[in-house]
Amino acid sequence: METESQFKPVKLKDATNLINQQVNLLGIVIELRQPKQCSNKNWVCTLHIIDDSYPRPGLTVNVFSNNREELPKHYGMMILLLNVKMQSFDGGRRVNAACKQRSSSFALFQRRSGDGDFVCWQSSSNFDGEERYESSIIELGKVFALTGIFDQASQISPYKPEPAQPPPVFSFLREINDGNRFNLVCKVLHVDEDTNTIFVWDGTDAPPASIGFEDKPVSNLSVHTLLSRDILRSFPTVGTILRVSLSNHHLFHGVVKPGDWVKLCLLLLCVVDKGSWIGKVTGSTTVVTLAQDDHLVEKIMRIYEKRITSKMGHIPFWSFPSPPGLTGTDADQVPFVTLMDIITFPKVTYKYRCIVRVVFAFPSQVEDENGHYRVLLTLEDPTAALEAFLCDEEAEHFWGVGLQQNTEMLRKKWNQLLGITRESSASLATRHPPWIECCIFSYYTSKADPWRTRSYKVFGTNLLD
Repeated sequence: METESQFKPVKLKDATNLINQQVNLLGIVIELRQPKQCSNKNWVCTLHIIDDSYPRPGLTVNVFSNNREELPKHYGMMILLLNVKMQSFDGGRRVNAACKQRSSSFALFQRRSGDGDFVCWQSSSNFDGEERYESSIIELGKVFALTGIFDQASQISPYKPEPAQPPPVFSFLREINDGNRFNLVCKVLHVDEDTNTIFVWDGTDAPPASIGFEDKPVSNLSVHTLLSRDILRSFPTVGTILRVSLSNHHLFHGVVKPGDWVKLCLLLLCVVDKGSWIGKVTGSTTVVTLAQDDHLVEKIMRIYEKRITSKMGHIPFWSFPSPPGLTGTDADQVPFVTLMDIITFPKVTYKYRCIVRVVFAFPSQVEDENGHYRVLLTLEDPTAALEAFLCDEEAEHFWGVGLQQNTEMLRKKWNQLLGITRESSASLATRHPPWIECCIFSYYTSKADPWRTRSYKVFGTNLLD
């Protein structure tokens, strides 16, 4: 006679010890990858599931079908897998489960609005007997009820099942807003497991971040100060590279690697740490890896390739069609580059022209007590931030000859350069430095170690009246 224990799914942790055995599993889908076609023309969908015995990154399950439409279509739901085979690979060090079309079956369950019960949202054609597992479904639902893990799944009416929710809308980095959640398709450029940080890119320029009056230089948060030059040389030099802090590094551990294209769903972005954009994942953030030929990936690359083949492709998106005309340079015919172009340039010494914002300056006075002009400017564009000296004859050329006799005019230009207005300084609000065109020269201070002593200075640039 059949008993309830016969239909009680095996805990995921216990299942990992049942190699080559058929088991029933129940878990929460925390990741769902795009289906791929096998060599035999069948389809496979890889997903990761967790339960109260097996946390993130979860157990890997491969679901096979000869019909792509019958594969699981949603994450953030509960899944029941019947008669799946536990398998080991990588010399027995890793375990997964195989859900074969002929011998196995599955069903996805979504939490119903109002009472918190679950209803079957999708199932394979050979799935049967959901009632037998009802107590297990209710029990696991209670365990995860307060975690918010089901929040991304659309709510189903208690009276009738609804069709699948529409696909999420994905934004570009150039569309982000402070504190808003959004979905992002991006390329993973680097994974730093020591700091639980990844660096991602989509070829667009994040909007200029506002800067507080008490904020210190942002250059110490620039990508080039966090990563070695060897790593940076493999990065694109156009488009913002977003630093994403992982609140739970297990979400990405073993899932993504440099070069992967991914969907990040419900990524929370905020402006922190001296005006630098930083992405933060939350407990509800999910990651889905994409193929190189995915239509979203192809769309991003078309936009990017069109941009970099343009004569103006290295100009920040936010300064178009041109800077506000605050400065002039002595290098009108030199093509524009980004700060990341400068940082990764193969020569230590070189001259460049770029469009940047001056986000900080030290000291706060242009002229010192000896009548010398020497300031250290923190320059920023969407790709990076770096510090460049402005001193001596180049400083006099920049500010205008004879300004030492006109302190009021000098202070007016200084405030204009840093985005300081009478209203904003009085209220201690944020400031928004304008875009300027300038020339930068890279040089070294020690011939014995040119790369380590590489520095920058502004030259051939002057503020216009």
